[in-house]
Amino acid sequence: MVYSEVKNFLMVLTGPSGSGKTTLCSRLLEHFKNTQRVITTTTRLPRPGEIDGVDYHFETPENFEKRLENEEFFEYAKVYDRYYGVSKKAILDEGLAGRDLVICLDVQGAQTLKAKFCVSTNARKLITIFVCPASLDELKHRLITRGTDDAETIQKRLQMAEKELRTLSQFDYHLCSQDKEHDWLCLQHIYFAEKIHI
Repeated sequence: MVYSEVKNFLMVLTGPSGSGKTTLCSRLLEHFKNTQRVITTTTRLPRPGEIDGVDYHFETPENFEKRLENEEFFEYAKVYDRYYGVSKKAILDEGLAGRDLVICLDVQGAQTLKAKFCVSTNARKLITIFVCPASLDELKHRLITRGTDDAETIQKRLQMAEKELRTLSQFDYHLCSQDKEHDWLCLQHIYFAEKIHI
């Protein structure tokens, strides 16, 4: 049996808001030193503790729309009346050659990126992982516990999650979230399985 390391990849973590994908992304980046986070751009306001250029690139809607006109984004979407986008430079920057890229995206953004990725570049292998809790009740509990959204926003997120769950088959992996350690172990297994080609 021959083992060979595959070319560098772009790993996309997606799933409903509150599924735990951001936490998994952070652990992956901390654990594997050859990984680099792709920082997305958004027009939403920073949450407490978030840092511009670290968590997101925060921009005004006006600046974002100017950049859209200049075709500076690899993909973008408008979610809950806020723009989210991945700049072309964030993925195609030659300075990132040799590193595995990891990105967290909402489901709509992940679908768009997957559709365009093969057309735009074949420099990296694309891996998509859909993260979701065991049930909508569990997701509701997580959103309430997180404490960042009001009741109306939580209800909208749950309604969106119902629709997003119907897209599971479009992604390479389905990680059914249970607890932080279980989820982390599953993600490591995926990473190693994709990193080492048998």
